[in-house]
Amino acid sequence: MDKAIEKKRRPLWQWGAMGLAVAGILWFLQGMLTDAAIRTYRVDAEQLVVSEVTLGAFEDVTPIRGTIQPFTSVFLDAVNGGVVEEVLAEEGSFVEAGQPLLQLSNGDLQLQVASNDTQTTEQLNNLANISNGLETTRLMTERALIDSEYQIKVLERQKQRLEQLVSDELVSKEEYDAISDSLAYQKKIHENTMQRQLLEERIRKERTLQIAGQMSKLQDNLALSLSSFENLLVRAPVAGQLTSLPVEIGENKIRGQRLGQIDVIDEYKIVAQVDEYYVTRVAPGQSARFTLVGQQFQGSVLKVYPEITEGTFTVDLIFEGGTPGNIRRGQTLQLDLTLGNPVESLLLPLGGFIQDTGGNWVFVVDAEGNYAVRRDIVTGRRNNRFVEVREGLAVGDRVITSAYSQMGEVERIQLSQ
Repeated sequence: MDKAIEKKRRPLWQWGAMGLAVAGILWFLQGMLTDAAIRTYRVDAEQLVVSEVTLGAFEDVTPIRGTIQPFTSVFLDAVNGGVVEEVLAEEGSFVEAGQPLLQLSNGDLQLQVASNDTQTTEQLNNLANISNGLETTRLMTERALIDSEYQIKVLERQKQRLEQLVSDELVSKEEYDAISDSLAYQKKIHENTMQRQLLEERIRKERTLQIAGQMSKLQDNLALSLSSFENLLVRAPVAGQLTSLPVEIGENKIRGQRLGQIDVIDEYKIVAQVDEYYVTRVAPGQSARFTLVGQQFQGSVLKVYPEITEGTFTVDLIFEGGTPGNIRRGQTLQLDLTLGNPVESLLLPLGGFIQDTGGNWVFVVDAEGNYAVRRDIVTGRRNNRFVEVREGLAVGDRVITSAYSQMGEVERIQLSQ
């Protein structure tokens, strides 16, 4: 007769182990589902930079890089084209105002100047002849008036003598009348000559002014023509250092082509590039400080060039309190440009996150340091160390400030220790 086999019961500890395993699997699945739902990114905490929000004085400055440049530079351009015949100065040398630097030759210009000289001289001679003719006419009319006045005086004396003789019947009445008629005729001639003199004088004055103007223009044109020929000898317009003269003998230079540059070296300025982020905040008069050979110096913004080129704009700065000694053209300086007065603010250290988020949001780490969640914030001014926090963070908050390039689409970061 068969004997019934009794089933063995599992020990309680096995049931407990199975329960823990199931619970672990459920917890893992729940975590996976939760992470997927809120787009969680897992990363080793040691790979991140975490900074704390503090309260302090925000120094509204930005670092800029500047280059020493002469305050005044004068460019040499070819007034007239020509072939380089002779180079009379060397690059880098110091020159005086008016010193010859370069000799050009231009055969066509020489012929043109000679032709203009001949034509202008001929026109000047013609105008001079016209002026002389007007003066001669004036003198002739004046002589005619003198003769007329003399004849009138002679006839008046004759008439006076004949008046007594006629009354004494010593002279005929016909002779007296002839003298009277001659006197009346001469007076009319005198009156006509005076009117002609007035007309001629008015015309002479008008023509004299016209001739003077024409002669002045012709002389100016002649001087300009001669100066264009003289400009083939290029001279230094100012005293300074000839920093550029890139020419070779026999080289042809066209009109307006750049020949060189002279730097006036008694005064310098700083030409700096500033990030376009600050283009609305930089203005003439703002101060900057820099250190040179262990000594601190001050400068101020002289001019702002608002045109943006490759993410930066240009400013000119001048030295305050005297130019430092032993500086050279092209020397580089690191400056701190002051944009405003220090103000107490919430400060968040700068990091790679600012380029990825624009300062509009950050990842804030929880108190235990296990995870970080995305939070929208409002930022303000920036300097080379901090960004000013206006909304969204409080003192003591810990923020991931390293780059977010791999975390731009997630909302939560799981930190593994």
